Amino acid sequence: MNGIINIFKPEGITSNGVIHEIKKTTGEKKIGHIGTLDPLATGILPLFLGKYTKLIPHFNLAHKTYRATARLGATSTTMDREGDITEVPVPVNLSKREILQALTSFLGTSEQMPPMYSAIKINGKKLYQYAREGKTIERQARKITIFDIRLLEYQEKTLEFEVQCSKGTYIRSLVDDIAIKVGTRAYLHHLIRTKCGDFFTEKNAIELSCAKKMMKSDLQSKFIDPKCILFDWHEVRIFSTSQRKQISQGRTIEIPADDICLSNRGKQFSNAIARTQNGELLATGILEFSQDSICRFRSGKVFI
Repeated sequence: MNGIINIFKPEGITSNGVIHEIKKTTGEKKIGHIGTLDPLATGILPLFLGKYTKLIPHFNLAHKTYRATARLGATSTTMDREGDITEVPVPVNLSKREILQALTSFLGTSEQMPPMYSAIKINGKKLYQYAREGKTIERQARKITIFDIRLLEYQEKTLEFEVQCSKGTYIRSLVDDIAIKVGTRAYLHHLIRTKCGDFFTEKNAIELSCAKKMMKSDLQSKFIDPKCILFDWHEVRIFSTSQRKQISQGRTIEIPADDICLSNRGKQFSNAIARTQNGELLATGILEFSQDSICRFRSGKVFI
């Protein structure tokens, strides 16, 4: 079964746990997701089923948006509320203006040290496994980008903010870094992922509890057409059996101009999808424009 579905992950289950539940509902053995969410976190978890797992690389680099709630004036061994908490001082009369200045100072590209409680592998072992053994492993800082960050609420020791960031950004690390900027420490209390890229949002997400109760056919009706996500790609329509066969073999084929729907990104953009007249996705690839006015589609990922 090939499909894309946006699941809203509840608290207390891993991202792989969500996949396990959807496997039971659909019977599909091959399922991947965009961006791991910790059990503590809730929010959208786009799932790609069957051959559509090949589409994941196109979306895994997309920016993500989170709403985070932090507790100031304490540290945690896991950098979230599930660790051992130790209270630390908070500057007297810490103002909202100082909080705002700290938040905006993280805009742009910077380097972030991954937390020990993360799934990054070093020497074949995940960092959180070392952490549970009481070990601290040397690790390298990684480049991240904060595209936007907004203060939602600050009251006493509770800070809530929204952040749009690049792949690989650890919000628990960002929370503590923000606190350090204002002279204290903090840990992540709650986290919701509200967007992955521009398409996957809370509005088109299905609660996991609802998805688990659906019949296979009902859940399938909630699948997202890849064209909705790849809306700014060129589209090539395939009508003949011979063209379909050539695409399945990964060959480059000539495409009549009438069978091409150019995106508004123009000929400088080359990404394209090939679909049948019934809308079935055959392949993603590159649309090549030549001076002889002949267009050629070169297959990349094939779904047949």
